[in-house]
Amino acid sequence: MAKKKKEDPLASVVARLRRLVDGLDAAFVERETHARLVLLSLVAGHHVLLLGPPGTAKSQLARAVCAAFADARYFEYLLTRFTHPDELFGPVSIPGLKEEDYRRVTEGFLPDAHVAFVDEIFKANSAILNSLLSLVNERIFHHGRHRDRVPLIGLIGASNESPDPEGGLGALHDRFLVRLAVAPVDDEQGFLRVALGDVAPFTPDDADRLTLDDLAVVREAARAVTVPERVRAQLVAIRAELADAGVPASDRRFRHALDLLRVAAVTSGRAEVGPVELVLLQHCFGDPAETAMAVVPIIRRALEALVQPPSSHHVAAAWDAFDADADERAEAGLDRAIAGRLTDLDRFETALVHAVAALDAERDQVAAAVEASPWMAGLPPRLMAGFIGARRALARFARGLEAYRERLAGFDLFSEVVPQVRRAQFASVGHGRPYYDGRPVPLWIARPGARSDDWLPLSDEGVLLADQRAAIAGAVQRDLIDETMGRGQAVTEEVRWERAVRAVVLDNARLFALLSREGAAHDPALFPELADARGAAAALEALARWLRGAEVRRLPSPPPLDG
Repeated sequence: MAKKKKEDPLASVVARLRRLVDGLDAAFVERETHARLVLLSLVAGHHVLLLGPPGTAKSQLARAVCAAFADARYFEYLLTRFTHPDELFGPVSIPGLKEEDYRRVTEGFLPDAHVAFVDEIFKANSAILNSLLSLVNERIFHHGRHRDRVPLIGLIGASNESPDPEGGLGALHDRFLVRLAVAPVDDEQGFLRVALGDVAPFTPDDADRLTLDDLAVVREAARAVTVPERVRAQLVAIRAELADAGVPASDRRFRHALDLLRVAAVTSGRAEVGPVELVLLQHCFGDPAETAMAVVPIIRRALEALVQPPSSHHVAAAWDAFDADADERAEAGLDRAIAGRLTDLDRFETALVHAVAALDAERDQVAAAVEASPWMAGLPPRLMAGFIGARRALARFARGLEAYRERLAGFDLFSEVVPQVRRAQFASVGHGRPYYDGRPVPLWIARPGARSDDWLPLSDEGVLLADQRAAIAGAVQRDLIDETMGRGQAVTEEVRWERAVRAVVLDNARLFALLSREGAAHDPALFPELADARGAAAALEALARWLRGAEVRRLPSPPPLDG
């Protein structure tokens, strides 16, 4: 006879947690996230604060979650400014006083409870506050000379508003790890269900209620949950951004938050903390009524960085490398350099396709993790925003890739480099416009097919006198007319200034050579028209030094990414 397989204690607890969550979902309207986080916090042994206006089911929700625990003593109280410590901690023992032993009778009161709900928690007066602080934080109740350990699993506090920062309740407020804003029901049909009393109360089966042993099983298993390096990096980033935003984020709060995340992971069937758990951090820092606008974007940015697979980062690095890469070999020539860059772009496109596939696979894994988690009521918008942002970034790279290919196909190196060197010369020559002193310029340069009106005069020092092109051309024309008339010749249409100067066309190949190697301007194979014009060749070589000094790219840089 086959032996009956022994049930895994953790699996049993997780199955019951799911049934409890389903029951809470059925018993409340628009409280799925609240119920899950309150239950998770108690399972992890931490305290929860519910903030919201009266009549939003804060008390009802707290009582319902407390009902999920079996054999757990429950305590509930509504504080006012006049609440006496006896009402919360129990009366002073009369027999004890007779024996000169100050102590309280705590049975049935807060120090005796496993689960507690304290409404209007911030009405606590100074007579209650100190004892309450040590009880909820250290799980120790001080009375007289006694220091009693208390069995408190977790405390649920409720308030209509956050405490006054100047009211001395900041320490109590800090003891609540999870803080949740509870708003009125928004959906009209949900409102009618609540108003008409059509929502059945939460009545969990006794077999599903959690015992203290169940909590011990979960917490012991949670200790083995790891925090991978990529998550650790984002925790460091979150801490820094919270500090910059002025949101309190103590080391203790982070340690408690990691306890919560580990419990969430192990009860979801995972051995490490991942992006699904990191979503929960938005409820652990700041006040939901005041700092949500600061905390939520910080968590969203961390999630966006976390969900991107390494291939996405490689794509970004490869794109940046295009702009930084200026080591094309001069002997290869422009055509071969562009062909090599197009090959690089083909490899980039392959990497981009793989990155998109990896991102989609990561999204599917996270969606499966959300489905497996009892603590998620659906796909968290913040988490999905990370995937959307990452996918948009990859789409920008795809558009940039096509634009870069078009730029290479119609590449005009003259248009790329001449404006840059003009700016460099304008900024450095006399701290202003390069000055034309009236001497004939040794060389004019032009792009292929340019009209003479677009030629640029070049000084002996290789400086582009572009802003004075018209004046220089006019001076050449006047001198040419004077010489023609001095020889007794008629001034005809053939007497034009551009026929009296030396000009050279700088196509892509020539410019590439000038950028790539010194002395290219004196190469008769490359510039045969300058073979007998040393002054012109020297001016062109001086321009080439300007080009190289301005760190002009030999191949065009990638276009800026849109968006």
